[in-house]
Order: sequence, then C-alpha cells, then structure tokens
Amino acid sequence: MLKIDKSLAEVLEWKAKSQKATESMSAEEEGAYIHQKAQNFMRRHNLNLMATDSSGRKMPYPPPLHKG
Repeated sequence: MLKIDKSLAEVLEWKAKSQKATESMSAEEEGAYIHQKAQNFMRRHNLNLMATDSSGRKMPYPPPLHKG
C-alpha cells in the first residue's frame, strides 16, 4: 500500500474540494472563482506578491482579471 504524506493528503483534499466547488462553472467562472480565493488568501495573510513579466515590468500577483 502507498503511504501518503500528511501534507500531500491536505493538497489532495483541497484539490477535491475545489473540483467539487467548480464542477458546474464555465472556465471563465472557474478562473474568477480561483482568482477571488487567491485574493482573499493574500488579504487574510497580509501578502503583497509581485511578479515580473517578460519585459521586466513588475506587476501584482495574481494579476487583476480582465473583463472582456
């Protein structure tokens, strides 16, 4: 039998919950849902992450969603 590490089990549980929560959503709705969850996590933990694009410009991460 394969032994699963506690941290991996937590990740697998999170993945299953996320899949269940988004199974009826369109790809656009799912992206917005995940983006919002990430923003909430960052706010809750007082994180201010930056990314660098291919031109070397810094931008907030995750980047804002573009409404099309």
